[in-house]
Amino acid sequence: MAREYLKGSMFDRPEWQTHVKTNRITTKERVLGHMVGPGMVYFFYSTFTGLRELFYMDILRINEVFGSAYTYLIMTTVTTIIGMLTGFYFNHMTEKTVCKAGRFRPYVLIGTWIMAIAGFFVFWSPFAPGSAAQLVWLYVFNILFTAVGLPLWNMRGNVLSTISRNVLERNNVTTIRSAVTVMIAGLIGALGIIGFLYPNVLQKDLSGKSWFITIGVCAVIAILFSFTEYFWTRERVTEDNQKVLADATGDSAITVPFKQQFKNVITNKYYLLAVVVFSGVTFYDNLQGGNARVNMITYILGGNAQNNYQFTYLLASMQPMAIGAVVVPIPAGKFSSRRIMQISSVITLAGIGIALINPYSFLVAVAGGFVFACGIFAITNMNAVFGQQASDDIEYKYGYRPEGTLANSVIYTIITAIMTPLNAVYETGLSLNGYVAGAAAQNAAVNRWILFAYYGAYAILAVIIFVVCIFFDMEKRLPQIHAELRERAKKAAEDRGEVYIAPEEQDRLEMEAAAKEMEAARIADLKALCEKKGLDFETENQKYLDKLAARQAKAEAKAARRKK
Repeated sequence: MAREYLKGSMFDRPEWQTHVKTNRITTKERVLGHMVGPGMVYFFYSTFTGLRELFYMDILRINEVFGSAYTYLIMTTVTTIIGMLTGFYFNHMTEKTVCKAGRFRPYVLIGTWIMAIAGFFVFWSPFAPGSAAQLVWLYVFNILFTAVGLPLWNMRGNVLSTISRNVLERNNVTTIRSAVTVMIAGLIGALGIIGFLYPNVLQKDLSGKSWFITIGVCAVIAILFSFTEYFWTRERVTEDNQKVLADATGDSAITVPFKQQFKNVITNKYYLLAVVVFSGVTFYDNLQGGNARVNMITYILGGNAQNNYQFTYLLASMQPMAIGAVVVPIPAGKFSSRRIMQISSVITLAGIGIALINPYSFLVAVAGGFVFACGIFAITNMNAVFGQQASDDIEYKYGYRPEGTLANSVIYTIITAIMTPLNAVYETGLSLNGYVAGAAAQNAAVNRWILFAYYGAYAILAVIIFVVCIFFDMEKRLPQIHAELRERAKKAAEDRGEVYIAPEEQDRLEMEAAAKEMEAARIADLKALCEKKGLDFETENQKYLDKLAARQAKAEAKAARRKK
């Protein structure tokens, strides 16, 4: 038997197991595991990426200090190459991971810690600016952050893919998680740090002290809330899948040879379309750089600390995010994600068109930004469902899920490796076009580059999503696929001599048990109240039951009217 990672580690101990015990996804799990926990971790990540390039270009002035316009690009490229190698190894690990805590959750936790610690030292260095020692320091901690911590933390997407067999529930949680994490990062990070702290404090601090203090505080927050995310998530599909694998092959780890894995995924239509979407999202994330939006507001719209345009623009463009966090999860739990994203693509392109009518007008930019933010919200928060549904199809056809496998790693790591340098390409483009750090205005070539990177990234992603949605018709096949997967799980349970209980039945039993507990608690509370106030329990209880019956009758009548 091949080596099994994490088996017998601390993540196999009882105290490191998930606090989630139900088959259904409870409100507490949604809030703690998929909103608050990941939201605060993402707040650190978004703050780090939002400030890193600004710090390197305007405070550290990395290309100037080290005497080459390509210093940052070379460092990013080297980091990316190392990240390819570590990415392959990490997915080899997850492929062979057998752990009570799951195949991905422990790695997400470890990755968060590494990102938080390395992220702080990316901003703070004990060495003199421009020295060889400082450059080595920057390389080491950028590599730890980007090539070690980030790939591990990015396995959070695999956790989402394995939280439930219920597609609508999974789509709903995926959308809620992404929406709320972006909203938390946006409200605290974009408005508070980029919109207010950057123009008023950070931009004026050439010593860099306020920069690393800001990142340090955010890093501590990330480490603390990583435990909230870890303990309040659960890989239900992984648990079932490992049992089926063990019964079929005698090994809970995935044992499919790499060559066969690779053939399975590259010949799957839905997997390839999901890869196209991932490429588009990665392109969008990296082409803009960490500071394209800040540069656009500062130099294209003339924003500065005095007119507070940074804060005003971000506030206007964040409103759809706040609205979307509430509105989008509702249709995502009921309707085709494919249609939602296709419509959102059109809205995004319309908003960009409005903004480009006069890109130098603040009012026009705000109007266009509000519209395309309404569209891009669903695209950026729901695109993960493509990969999740493609994984369902792979599991249906070949008996294992591709998340965390070596073949999956090779494909996605190569794409990431190709796209990641675009981040530094943005910075290099600024330098080559004559960017002047700290200047009140930039030349026309720099302005054109900023406009392309900011609006062009949105437009290209919207077009990719629209086209992919035309061909991605997976959702209509999912009921049949999940019925078959349920039968396999049932057979595996019977082979182990266990009684199989379908997830839907487990949900019903759990809800019935919860209802009984709530009713018992209500009766106990009512008896205590009646005893304290000298009331008749039977009378008061009947009043409650009559009100409950009236509400139920009203709800049934309303449902009957809808059916007509």
